[in-house]
Order: sequence, then structure tokens, then C-alpha cells
Amino acid sequence: MDYDEKYFKKNANKLARMIWVILNAILTVAYAIEMVNGGRTVPYFIVFMCICWIPFIFGLIMLKIKGGDYEHYKDIVVVGYGIFYAFVLMTTHTTITFAYVLPLMSMLILYKDRYFVLRTGSAALVVLIVYIVKSILTGYNSHKLIVDYEIQVAVLVLCNMCYILSIRHLCKSDDAMMNSVKSNLNRVVTTVEQVKDASNSIVEGVTVVRELTDENKDSASSVAQNMSELAENNNTLYDKSMSSMDMTSKINTQVKNVAEKVENMVSLIDESMSHSRTSANELEDVVTSTNQMATLSAEVENVLVEFKNEFEMVKSETGTIEEITSQTNLLALNASIEAARAGDAGKGFAVVADEIRNLSMGTQNSSNRILAALGHLEETSEKMTHSITETLKLIQTTREKIEKVNSSVTSIADDSVQLGSNIQVVDDAMKEVEESNRNMVNNMEQICQVMDVMTKSVENADYATKTMLGKYQETSTNVESIETIVGGLIRQLGTGGFMGIEDVKSGMKMGLALGSEVDDAYKGRILEQKDNTMVVQLDKEISSSDINRLRLRIVVDNILYVWEQVSITKSKNYDTTSYVLTAEGNPIVLNRRKYPRMPLSDSCTIKLLSDGNSYEGKMVNISAGGFCFSTPEKALGDIKGQNIEISIPNTKVPECDSLEGHIIRISVTEGQYIIGCRLPFDNVAIRDYVASHYKG
Repeated sequence: MDYDEKYFKKNANKLARMIWVILNAILTVAYAIEMVNGGRTVPYFIVFMCICWIPFIFGLIMLKIKGGDYEHYKDIVVVGYGIFYAFVLMTTHTTITFAYVLPLMSMLILYKDRYFVLRTGSAALVVLIVYIVKSILTGYNSHKLIVDYEIQVAVLVLCNMCYILSIRHLCKSDDAMMNSVKSNLNRVVTTVEQVKDASNSIVEGVTVVRELTDENKDSASSVAQNMSELAENNNTLYDKSMSSMDMTSKINTQVKNVAEKVENMVSLIDESMSHSRTSANELEDVVTSTNQMATLSAEVENVLVEFKNEFEMVKSETGTIEEITSQTNLLALNASIEAARAGDAGKGFAVVADEIRNLSMGTQNSSNRILAALGHLEETSEKMTHSITETLKLIQTTREKIEKVNSSVTSIADDSVQLGSNIQVVDDAMKEVEESNRNMVNNMEQICQVMDVMTKSVENADYATKTMLGKYQETSTNVESIETIVGGLIRQLGTGGFMGIEDVKSGMKMGLALGSEVDDAYKGRILEQKDNTMVVQLDKEISSSDINRLRLRIVVDNILYVWEQVSITKSKNYDTTSYVLTAEGNPIVLNRRKYPRMPLSDSCTIKLLSDGNSYEGKMVNISAGGFCFSTPEKALGDIKGQNIEISIPNTKVPECDSLEGHIIRISVTEGQYIIGCRLPFDNVAIRDYVASHYKG
């Protein structure tokens, strides 16, 4: 049976009450008999009954009001029965009356209070002495009575001494036993505390190992998958490398052919350049000849213009001859007329006139033939002029075309020179390509050798990864076994009272769940805690229909304390959402539930609640019971055990704008601190999101 101070106080009061009622009943019966026999009067008996039973009834009322373990009930017994004892002793003159107090005093040993028994015995001795003095003064002073008085005092003193010595001995024995028990208990408590701390550490360590193994499992699965893909890709790469090497060999052959063709092209370009230069020189001669022809054509044109002018002058002069011929003919006619008038004297003049007329007629005929010839000459001149004009135009057009051809030939020559230069550059580049290609062939051969080694390494790594996954299963099984054993130990510690309300501290998070539900209907924080009573601040008011159906759940370190019985009342010192909770009995101690962790890569901001400093980081994973993030901040490398607040502003996971967490693990990889945290409550929204969006 476990020690319960209230139970033993209640039982001691019960025994004292039983002795008291027995004594009162015996004396009541005795005095009733005396009253019937005429030894006592009715008024005396009524007073006797009042003094006997009223204190007893008052004691019963106080026990009813204060509880069966009422600490001062023994004082009520002593005072109430002491008054009754004094009344009986003062009104009854018998030698055994003094002994009425001894049964009750012997029962007071139950309380193991020496000073209380000493006070009670002293008071009884005082009452007895007063009784003796009163008896002596009233005439009861015979030698026999004096001896009886002395015996009564001696008996009462000896009984008190025996009671006190007995209590002292019992107390010493109990103290010695308690000291021994305390010594052992201290060792037990120390051991239990160590076991409790070790259990918490083991649970935390197992949780960390489990989380790490879960993360390693995901990583190993990913590595195994990647290694399989790498092996496939490596084989493909090997095939492609071999194909590339074959193609490189073909390219090398083609490069050699191209180099030969380029050399032929260089020779042809050199010949083309020589022919271009020759053509350019010949075109220059043609241009010079054409320019000379153009000059001569211009001179011919000038001569034709002068000829035309002279021809016009001849025509003009021929016209003048015709006019002279006409006048001569007219003059010969006039001379003939005048000779006819003169008769014979004018015959000689008539002959002259006839000759002149004949000459004029001949001149006119010659003039007509000249005019006809000149007409033909004019037509010929016009045709020649037209032909020469067209010839000049053609010469000019030919000249322009020759100039263009000359320019084109010059450009061709220049381009040929440039092309020759570029071909030379291409030839040099092709030689470099040929050299590079040879190097590439060598490199590809080395790559093929390396790829062969890599393929074997990948196959070995793939086998090692699959082996690691197999070992993980065994590790996971052992971790779960350890977790089950430690969980059972923790539950036993909680049931044994070693893990209880004393572990709860102000500032911790708490929740209230309805009935057998696993999710908290109300969440809050502990403001004050004393003994088994605490003041809490909740996130909302408790419904009147829920107040008698709630279980108290508090996360202490990494363990969940659950009280099935808890009384809840409104707090008068805080606002409407604050309550006073009284936890009854020992809690049920449970491990936190396990939830799958979903990989997450969102940016986050970490705030230390101890100093308010903020840092930047990146999420690694998240679950309904905790989360993990990475950061390069060295200041976060030694904050294990602290509380933080993390915000993930751009995440798609619900209710992650702000989360509080308790840091349980820190590791470092290549300058990045990997920090794992536990949530104070299981987050239902995250649990549902992970269940619907992650199949890992």
C-alpha cells in the first residue's frame, strides 16, 4: 500500500472518534443506571449528557465540513473530552474516576506528537490536582484518601511518562526507519531521476535517430534510384562515347580529306588570282583602246560637224551660182532683145548673148547636177552622222560596261586575294582541328577507360546502397523496439508517480482534448503552476458542454503527459480565456506519435525566443510533429534545447506562416547547420497536407 498522509490522518481521527464515542456511551449508560437507582438526579444527568455529547457532535460537524483528515480534530477531542472529564471528576467522588482519561490519552499515541500528549497529560494532571485539592478542602482528607490521591497522581504521571517515552521511542524508530528509507529513497529518487532523464534523453535520442534514419532512408532511396539511373545513363554515356570515338575517327578522316581539298583550292585560287591579274591587265588595255576609240570617234564627229558646215556653205554658194545663172540668163535674154532691136548691128552681140545664154544654161545644168549630188551627199552625211552618233553611244556604253567589268575584275582580284588569305586561315584552322581531333580521339579513349571504371564503381555503389537500405530496415526495427521498451518504462515511471505535475513548468504549452480524441480541441500556455494546480491561457473560451469532458495534455521535453481527470474553473485574475486547472492523480505518460516527414525547400526566417535575433535559412522537411531546416549561420550551431519561432512566408503548406519549435538535434555538413525541431502540439493541418501530397 502506498503512503497517503491524508488517509492516515483520517484513520487516526476515526479511531480517536471511536474511542471517544465508546467512553461517552459507557459513562452515559453508567450514569443513567445511577439516575434510575436514585444516585443521580435528572437535571444532573441532563447536564452530564450535554457536556458529554455536545463536544462530540461538534467534532463530527467539523469533520463533515473540513474532511475526515481534519488536522485539528485531535484538539477538539482533547478539549471536548477534557471538559467532560473535569465535570465528571469534580462531581463524582470515587477512586477510579481519574482513570477515565487514560483510554483516550493512550489513543492519542496514534498522532505521534510528544508535545501534544505532554500538553494533554499536563492538563489532565492539573485537573486531577484541582480535584484532589477540592476534595481535601471539602473534608475528604483521611489518611487512606491521601494515599489514594498520591496513587492517582503517580499513576497519571507514570502513564503520561510512558505515553511520552513510547511516542519518543516510536518517533525515534520511525525517524531511524524514515532516515533509512529517505537515504534509500534519495538513492532511488536520484536513480529514478537519472532513469527519467536517461529515458527522456533516450526517447529524444531515439526520436533523433528515427528522424535521421527516416531522412537517411529517403536519401538512401533517392541515392539508390539515382545510382540506378546513373548506371543506366553511364552505360548510355559509354555507348555514346564509343560512338563518338568512332565518329571522331571518321571526322578525322574527313578533316584530312577536307585539308587536301583546301590545299587544292589554295592552288586553284592562286591560279585564279594569276588569271585575274592577267585579265585585269588586258581589261586595262581594252579600256585604254576604248578610250582612244572614243577620242577618235569624238574627232570624227567634229570633222563631220565641220563637213556639214562646209557643205552648207557649198549649198549656199551653189545657190549663189544659180542666182548668178538666172541673172546671166536674164541678161542674155535682155541682150538678145536688145540685139534684135539693134538689127544687124546687134547680131554680133546677139551671138555673144546666145553664147552667154548657152553658158548660163550649161552652168544651170551643172548647178542642178551639183545640187543633186549635194542632195545625195547631204543624205549620206546625215546617215553617216547618225551612224557615228550611234557608234559613239555604243562606244560610251561599252566603255561604261568595260569600266564596270574592270571594277568587277579588280574586286574579283581583291576578293581572290582575300579568299586566298581566308583559305590560308581555314587551312591553318583545319590543321589545328586535325590536331585537336587527334587529341580528342585520345581523350575519348581515356574517357572510355574512365567510364569503364565509373561503371564498375557505380555498380559497387548501387550494391552498397541496396545493402544499406537492407541494414536500415534492421536498424529501424531495433529503434522501434528500443522506443517501445523505453515508452513502457516511461509509462511505468509515470504510473509510479516519478513523472508527474512537478515536471510541469510555467511557459509550457498545453492542450485539452475531448474524450478519447487524439487532437486538442483547446490549446494554450501555462501561466502559473503550484502543486497540482495551474493557471492556463487558452486560445478560446471553453464551451460549457465540453468543460466536464476534457483531458489535460502537456508536452514535457519530448514526452506527452495526459491527465484523464482534471477540474476546470474560470480564473478571476486574467481575461476570459484563462482558467484554473487542477490535475488529479498521476498522469499517463506517452511517447509522441510518429508522422511521415515531407521534403520541403522553401526559404524561412528563424527567430530565437531567448534574445529575439532573426536568421535566414531553408527548409529541409516538415511533419505534423516537427520540422527541420538548414542555415549557414554559425550563431545557431549551439542552440540545442532552445525554443525558436520559424516563419515560412511563401510555402503552400497550410498553417506554416508561424511555427514554434523546440530544438532537439543539430548537425553540420559542409558549413550548413541541419537543425531538427519538435512542435509543441501535433499540427492537424500539416498532417493532412503531408498525407495528401507526399507518398514517400
